[in-house]
Amino acid sequence: MLDRSGISQRTEAGPPPEGVRRIASEAEAEKLAHRLQTAGRRWPVVVLTIAGGHDEPFGDPEEIKREVGDLAEVILMPTSGISWAFSRHMPPATQVYGGAGRVYPVGHEWVTDPTRSRLRFAYSTRDRRRITDQLISDALEAALAAGLIEARTRPGLQQRTGEIQGVIGSRALVRLDDQSSATVWEELTVPGVALDRVVMTGQSVCGVYDPASRRLDLRGALRFTDPASAEEAVTAAYRVGDVVLADVAEVTDDAVTLRLLPALPVEVERDAVTSNPNDTLRGLFSVGEVVVCRVVSLGPPALRLDDIDDDEVPRPAPSLLPDGPPWLRLPDPQAPAAPAPAARPAVPSEAPVGSAAPAPRPPSPLELARRLGAAGPARARGAAPEAIQAQLAALNNELAAEQNTRKALAEELAVLRSRAADLEEQLIEATRTIQSLQTSYRNADRRRQQAVRELKALQRREEPSAPVGPEFLDPEEQFRYEVYCEWARRIPAAEKASKPLADYKLAPGFLKSIEEIEGISRAKIIAVVVEVLTGQAQHLDGRDVHKLRTGGPGSPYVTRSDGAACWRVALQRESAAARRLHYWEKGNTYEFSRVVLHDDYRP
Repeated sequence: MLDRSGISQRTEAGPPPEGVRRIASEAEAEKLAHRLQTAGRRWPVVVLTIAGGHDEPFGDPEEIKREVGDLAEVILMPTSGISWAFSRHMPPATQVYGGAGRVYPVGHEWVTDPTRSRLRFAYSTRDRRRITDQLISDALEAALAAGLIEARTRPGLQQRTGEIQGVIGSRALVRLDDQSSATVWEELTVPGVALDRVVMTGQSVCGVYDPASRRLDLRGALRFTDPASAEEAVTAAYRVGDVVLADVAEVTDDAVTLRLLPALPVEVERDAVTSNPNDTLRGLFSVGEVVVCRVVSLGPPALRLDDIDDDEVPRPAPSLLPDGPPWLRLPDPQAPAAPAPAARPAVPSEAPVGSAAPAPRPPSPLELARRLGAAGPARARGAAPEAIQAQLAALNNELAAEQNTRKALAEELAVLRSRAADLEEQLIEATRTIQSLQTSYRNADRRRQQAVRELKALQRREEPSAPVGPEFLDPEEQFRYEVYCEWARRIPAAEKASKPLADYKLAPGFLKSIEEIEGISRAKIIAVVVEVLTGQAQHLDGRDVHKLRTGGPGSPYVTRSDGAACWRVALQRESAAARRLHYWEKGNTYEFSRVVLHDDYRP
């Protein structure tokens, strides 16, 4: 059966196989590759490989199967012609062999985005614990994403309470009310949040206990799991002006998205981060990093990162479970850095671990003898003993050459594997250094901006003639003055003649809408006004300039009786409450109407 895209479909019935399945032939490997890419697969598949020259894998497939149970299938495959056949039939960068492992999630996003199916490396039995835990975690995350865990409602599930005895990595030990033990799994709490940011030792917890796996599921007790409840919690916990913690969810060139709670992302634009035009936000932040920011608005929340003093202490972040730890905390600068993985010993007999397909093996001596034997007897019947001896000598030379080639390849492979281990260690250390430098730079830049503000304030105090407050009493004159100053500052002298300010008017309610709107600075509004008046807004990414319609797509544009058309330009992006600027345009004259929220389509 084919779906509309031409991909074959097959619906699997029943649960995954109970035990670990071994792939024993090239035909089975090809069939596995086909099944992984066939629509209708209902559960994740863990593929763990056995490195060349070894009889057993570096990871523990039996433990993986015990922990994932009927949420995933576990398959063991040797690195040989079998893994070569598997790799040949898999999409680029999705293969696995040489002792590594992968989890193939339900669906097909991993085919075009291999990062959804992470390759987990192993170099020797020293990596047994690490790769086993990684594959278990990946399998549970894939099962959770596929909705398998919510769908499991076994008759034996019980509502139980207990106390956290300790948190070790991604697992927490719980002593239940009847003194029996259970575990809490990081993957089954808040995806992407470390377990020690959800629970802590001594905390009382309540959840659904599964006697078969001895897991305690706390998701039913989690708080603030949707945007509405998260925004309500932030509004109750913080006030405007508070210094708070957030983690980095996404970084682009123009904005950084921070999370005050896992379900509450807040986009912070560049002008609320740095005033240095040479800074790139991608160079200032790393995803997952915890940063300090200031609340400048609530309902919806808005943040700044450029006006925080070094001695300001952030307010504690909310807890995701009752009586739990703050879900965010700054890293301890005195804490020792996490140790980088030790260099792995090179094993010459193993195939290289990577995403490319394994190279074909040179023919073995037995294969060479068979190759010669296929033609040798026919020639040998009429050949002289000297000719036979020459053939044998040639065969011996060929065998010796092949053996030397294999030895050289093994030595080269050993060097490459050792180098790969060194590079992995260097990458971890470089990432740690980059994050430290990013934090140091941001702190220094905040101090610089604070010093500039203090210097300007000092200069104003030292100049008695300097005016205090607005330069004009009339609000419209003040606004036009600020627009002119922004144009003069923003447009280079050589371009002022080609980018003059167009004629414009202010509608009666325009200035009032600026005063009433929250979550965006007056300076940002004025900057976009200048972009509109100089014709730049039409060519800037993110402004999304378009005519306002009377209804849905295809409906007439909004116009006035004098022929002016109403236009809409984005002040912010990617938020239901993002601010928009409405203005009327007729010829070369503009009339600014209102500053509104995203869902307000009135002219």
